[in-house]
Amino acid sequence: MISGHRPISPWVNPVTRALREGQVCIGACSIGFASPPVAQVFATAGFSWYYVDMEHGRLDYEDLEHICNASKAAGIIPVAGPTSIDDHLVTRPLDSGAMGVVVPHVETAAETEQIVQWTRYPPIGARGLLPRGVFNAFERVDTVEWIEAQNREILVAVKVESTTGIENIDEIAAVPGLDAILIGPGDLSLSMGIPGQTDHPDVHDAILKMLQAVKRVGIAGGPHTGRNAKEIANWVEQGATFMAVTSDSSLLYEISAETVRETRELLGNRLL
Repeated sequence: MISGHRPISPWVNPVTRALREGQVCIGACSIGFASPPVAQVFATAGFSWYYVDMEHGRLDYEDLEHICNASKAAGIIPVAGPTSIDDHLVTRPLDSGAMGVVVPHVETAAETEQIVQWTRYPPIGARGLLPRGVFNAFERVDTVEWIEAQNREILVAVKVESTTGIENIDEIAAVPGLDAILIGPGDLSLSMGIPGQTDHPDVHDAILKMLQAVKRVGIAGGPHTGRNAKEIANWVEQGATFMAVTSDSSLLYEISAETVRETRELLGNRLL
């Protein structure tokens, strides 16, 4: 948790820094209702990063810009999930104010190397220079200092969601410039021919294989989990430090359904 909900500076990414120190960072995920107010809610709840999934959501870049501004003001790191692997899809969220990306459906080290190139400025990568914009409130900056800060602070993560990605996980994890790997258990189970069975031993073993790979090279990793705190803690005990927690619509449904169920148990037929 980012204490005190202090506004986030684009010069300092507490999540990237915490992950490099081995701390656990859990993020809230929006697919159905990504918006500035939801960012504020998740920040107040204590999540350290706000994962805005653009692959399945309906956002455009102007929407993302407002969400990123609200997130940083509320004290939560905005992280975008691009729609796919392509240069403009990966870099434009950063120019819109995201302080990190989780790029989906990555299967090879070559794809990971390309993502690092798109997200890091030279001499590390090949990201096009834009030293002033909505991402830093149009601040006048020293270009060299800005480049160094962004190469250090931007969170670069990939999402591995297939058996091919798991087969190549050691090579993916070893790519210089990568900060973290997130496993998508749902798509992974689909790739394995066991759709929806995210608790299946094969899915569990694949996540463990990823955690062993990231540990060997000193980066962060973890699965996209449900909202069960014991499940999250169990993965931490097995080495996870970077996890996204369920989704906004799932949280809303589960809490709503639980409230109605408990009320019905108390009131019985008096409840419509």
